[in-house]
Amino acid sequence: MKEIIQKPRGTKDILPDDEKYWRFIENTISKRCQAFDFGKIETPMFESSKLYTRAIGENTDIVEKEMYEVRRLVQNIEKDGNDETLVLRPEFTAGIVRAYIEKGMFVWPQPVKLYSFGPVFRYDRPQKGRYRQFNQFNLEVLGNADPLTDVVLLLLTWQIFSDLGLKDEIVIEVNSIGCKNCRSKIKKTLINYFKQYKSQLCEDCQRRLENNPLRVLDCKKEACANIATGAPQIIDLICVECKDHFKQVLEGLDDLEIPYDLNPKLVRGLDYYTRTTFEIRDIRDESRQSSLAGGGRYDNLVELYGGKNTPAIGIAGGVERIIEKIKEVDVKIPEFKKSDIFIVQIGESAKKIALKLIYDLGEKGFSTSCSLGRESLKSQLKAADKTGAKLTLIIGQREVFDKSVIIKNMAEGSQETIEIDDLDKVLLKYFKS
Repeated sequence: MKEIIQKPRGTKDILPDDEKYWRFIENTISKRCQAFDFGKIETPMFESSKLYTRAIGENTDIVEKEMYEVRRLVQNIEKDGNDETLVLRPEFTAGIVRAYIEKGMFVWPQPVKLYSFGPVFRYDRPQKGRYRQFNQFNLEVLGNADPLTDVVLLLLTWQIFSDLGLKDEIVIEVNSIGCKNCRSKIKKTLINYFKQYKSQLCEDCQRRLENNPLRVLDCKKEACANIATGAPQIIDLICVECKDHFKQVLEGLDDLEIPYDLNPKLVRGLDYYTRTTFEIRDIRDESRQSSLAGGGRYDNLVELYGGKNTPAIGIAGGVERIIEKIKEVDVKIPEFKKSDIFIVQIGESAKKIALKLIYDLGEKGFSTSCSLGRESLKSQLKAADKTGAKLTLIIGQREVFDKSVIIKNMAEGSQETIEIDDLDKVLLKYFKS
């Protein structure tokens, strides 16, 4: 018996019944982003590993444990002269910043507003809502330090989740982790606190304590989380400028009546974040083990890659988790009309005419489809109804002989028979453009 090859662990097949959720989310994001003047950017699925070790941090879980290295299966092919290590992208922001510098976007009118949608890859233990290949949407604003930019990005995110039917299912958590000027004070204070409990911390947090003690606040393990509850609050340690920035962000959210919760332990998982950080959390997830989206400011990242000092902010949303939530609360997904015209044909001669019509009408701008199997008239009409087509053209043996076609108005249920040569003229009555 031949071995049955299965999908890799931690991946997912998107079947036709689920595809409508992906289309709904991507269309919703695209529509809102265009309204906010965001342009779409697509970056490579693999990049130099240095891109992530420099930005995300060598001591983060992503860099130490979760990146997939890209290797050639055939080793004796001609090399391209570049032996650097390539990895599948574990997130979007680093690649977008690389493109911002490499493509000279810093000379464009600022801020530059970009969005992305697609797969990212991390080696992790698969579980509900967590995959090794998963999908994200990303929103990035580069070139503006105004606290109002933070508010605008959160407004856009809030409206996207509202459009997805999840406004009452989420809560926005916000915090500030300060800038590079106050980071040393924050780190020193947290190290002094956590050192008292070092032996009680998990192995990962014992290592984080020396390199990035803020990450200890983010640990989901119970012992570390309990210790973190008594830690000094970051908001009390940040500088005056950072406090003023955060105050203006909160006032902006208040003015727009966007609900939020202050979470003094919210630090996010990547080294490049500064000042405002935020997460979109499932309001029913009391354990706070997972978020639907998250992000924050990364004002030093462009400069870290060799660019000019460029303030920036972004957010990433987990598409699989959002789909699970949409299904859980039974959001009604709008039907997507697949065609303007559906052609029903009975018999081989009718099938040939149908194929010719599909080509001719397609050339004239109509979205046209048909079912070319041996289905009955009843099953083809059912398929026509499912596509949401405005009109159905029916061609049987009589219509072939008479050189005619039956036009059925799917909304009204009415139908008429016309000569096929008059089809273009009659279609103009139904489609104004």
